[in-house]
Amino acid sequence: MPTSKKRINITVNDDVYEALERLSKKRDEPVAGVGLDLIEEALEYQEDLYFSRVADERLSRKEKRIAHAKAWG
Repeated sequence: MPTSKKRINITVNDDVYEALERLSKKRDEPVAGVGLDLIEEALEYQEDLYFSRVADERLSRKEKRIAHAKAWG
């Protein structure tokens, strides 16, 4: 049965592969699954960094703010 997931191929150096392999054995998961988990975590982290910069930039402005309860209440 075909899958709707996209496939990518990546090349890693020996140190990275060995680290993935160790995690794979520790988690009892395939190396590819561990790699996917780490990629997803890294993407979430990058998204958090982006939104943190956006929030910091907005907070640095000297603008009038509306209270949360007033905006959503």
